[in-house]
Amino acid sequence: MIRNGAFSSIKHLFVITIILFFGTFAFAQKQGNPLILQEMSWTDVEEYLKTCDMVIIPLGSTEQHGPHMPLGTDYYEAMGMSKLISARTGVVVAPVLLAGYSVYHSGFPGTLSLKPETMEQVLFETAEMLMKYGFKRFMFFNYHGGNYVVESKVIHRINHTTEAIAVAIGAGSPIQRGRYQEKHEVQDEHAGIGETSMMLYLKPGLVKMERAKKSKMTYNEKLQELWMLSQKHPELGMVFNALRGVPVETKKGGASHELSSNGIWSLSDPKMATKERGEKQVKGMASYAVKFIEAWKKTKK
Repeated sequence: MIRNGAFSSIKHLFVITIILFFGTFAFAQKQGNPLILQEMSWTDVEEYLKTCDMVIIPLGSTEQHGPHMPLGTDYYEAMGMSKLISARTGVVVAPVLLAGYSVYHSGFPGTLSLKPETMEQVLFETAEMLMKYGFKRFMFFNYHGGNYVVESKVIHRINHTTEAIAVAIGAGSPIQRGRYQEKHEVQDEHAGIGETSMMLYLKPGLVKMERAKKSKMTYNEKLQELWMLSQKHPELGMVFNALRGVPVETKKGGASHELSSNGIWSLSDPKMATKERGEKQVKGMASYAVKFIEAWKKTKK
């Protein structure tokens, strides 16, 4: 009788503990708290995998973003939007790298860059480890143009050599259908109004607007010719773009410091950036990803 009573009490205590654990976990999600792999314990991951096999891997860079924004801008953007998505879907975010492929920005001090093959291998080996525990659906949220080729290759490698599935959900992904560049934002590609606005929303303390200054863009003779011709023949735009964002060693005149006086790729004034504009883009991109994830959740594991 005493033994049965003791066993009953232990069983009761165990049930209460389990309820409290799941209650706390559910409460955290209800409050909109993102799940970050590095902030979880192994037991948290074990419980998570009982109900979900998805993971988001943000891809950014450590590279110059003009004199007014931090080198980690792309990382903060990719990570910030991934966290918003996690808070709304309950999907784990697993940051892997702080750097990306950015060698063409190395004319400005502080830029870091990985060789594409190195970056691909690190991401693939990380995915392999996650697969070992039960992660089967991988979503890469990239927010750096230099990473597109690597992202594409690692996704292809996962899909063609493992049982897991990988897709892109960040910039350049088919699910990102919104157009966020306003009419007054001319050739606003890097560290200009758009990105400055996003950082004013995501990491305002790291933006030094007093340093923001319109860039002087310079194209060599070949680039100027292609630019002029592309106005009449838009298909030549792909040749124009092929000559930009390339290492200085290629002698194409397309390295960042050869194109821009201060690292900003824009014909517009970054001082026109606003937190409200940044919030619109950040939440817009996150919403597209959330809709995709919720739809994917409805399929069988």
